Amino acid sequence: MQVLAGDGNSPGSIRLIIYGEGSPLVKVSAERIETVDLENKSMTYSIIGGEMLEYYKTFKGTITVTPKGGGSILKWSAEFEKTGHEIEDPHVIKDFAVKNFKEIDEYLLKQSSV
Repeated sequence: MQVLAGDGNSPGSIRLIIYGEGSPLVKVSAERIETVDLENKSMTYSIIGGEMLEYYKTFKGTITVTPKGGGSILKWSAEFEKTGHEIEDPHVIKDFAVKNFKEIDEYLLKQSSV
């Protein structure tokens, strides 16, 4: 991730994301942080550049982390408008995100037991 504007963590910040191998749809995207709610551990961002805009006129994601027991639950939701009726809902993006979140979870659990 490269910060293009702002501090990279607050509203108005713009970040360039370069996805690793295995990303099924996009390799690069630029996102603008729209809102950050530290109390509710939530952040909303909009995609403003990259291949994603070839498929979606608008794409806004919200990530919320809720503490639970000794860990947390992460909820990622998205609002989008397709560029055309032939474009599918972003299931492939969801599946890729879930796969990555699970890998991060497994890594963190492994590190905590060391």
